[in-house]
Amino acid sequence: MSGFTLIELMIVVVIVGVLAAIAGPSYLRHRNRSLALEASEVLTQIVHAQEGYRAEFNMYSDASNDHALSAPTTNGASGSLGAWWPALGAPAAAGGTVDFYSGLPSSWNQLGVRPRQFVRYSYQTIAGNPLVSPAVGPSGNLGYPSLPTAQQGQWYYATASGDLDRDGTYSRFEVSSLQRELRIIGDETE
Repeated sequence: MSGFTLIELMIVVVIVGVLAAIAGPSYLRHRNRSLALEASEVLTQIVHAQEGYRAEFNMYSDASNDHALSAPTTNGASGSLGAWWPALGAPAAAGGTVDFYSGLPSSWNQLGVRPRQFVRYSYQTIAGNPLVSPAVGPSGNLGYPSLPTAQQGQWYYATASGDLDRDGTYSRFEVSSLQRELRIIGDETE
């Protein structure tokens, strides 16, 4: 008689189970990392759009339209970070995506950022005049321990936030004219 014994089959099942237990979390981590590339890609577009806007108009684009930040007569008053676009926590399609262009505010058209139609992250971008700082972050200074001296000039700040696996944990990516490298806060891709 030829065939497998019950013990041989059980050993195979255990081996397959161990492999699945190892591969599952690794797969999800790699999947989330690839989905997180969207935030980096769109924030890079925002950086280039902001620099292009400044080259043309001698100021950064304030897509949040917070006049307390960009008005010339604020005398250093703080403004607030504008609304998320698309709205943070907006109802997502089956794949966890939201249509970026559905009801797009004109301020985003002014900036000229053109991501893919369906996005997994929500975005904010603000700009301000010298000596005007937005009231964001725990210390009210973009999350920096103290505002860099570059704050004395015109600036912009952009952030992306998303819940890739819809568990209530948001990953956040930030970039600004003060700090060009991408900062990752609360990274759920790990």
